Amino acid sequence: MPYTVFIDPQLGRIGLSEKEAKKAGVACRAATMPMSWVARALELDETRGMIKVLVDPKNEQILGAAVLGIEGGEIMAMIQIAMMAGLPYTALREGIFAHPTLAESLNTLFDRVV
Repeated sequence: MPYTVFIDPQLGRIGLSEKEAKKAGVACRAATMPMSWVARALELDETRGMIKVLVDPKNEQILGAAVLGIEGGEIMAMIQIAMMAGLPYTALREGIFAHPTLAESLNTLFDRVV
């Protein structure tokens, strides 16, 4: 169940957290990135927060995400749409997004999946 908490900065969440995945025995790989790496956040002088995602190492599906930062709920919704469509995380890693937008942060974030 996705949700957004309208705090400052926003928190958007979808899917499993790393703790929930471990408790359920779900294998996952994670990636994190500070908002200070997001060009649009830098432009708006709003670099507080971070983004974290979990992906399935076998089928490359996105298992969950947490976005604490400027428009965190909107960034989370972009990830949710990819999850709903069954896209592998690599589709977002390799996507071409307009610059400078919050969406383009997905390239860098998903490039960090280890």
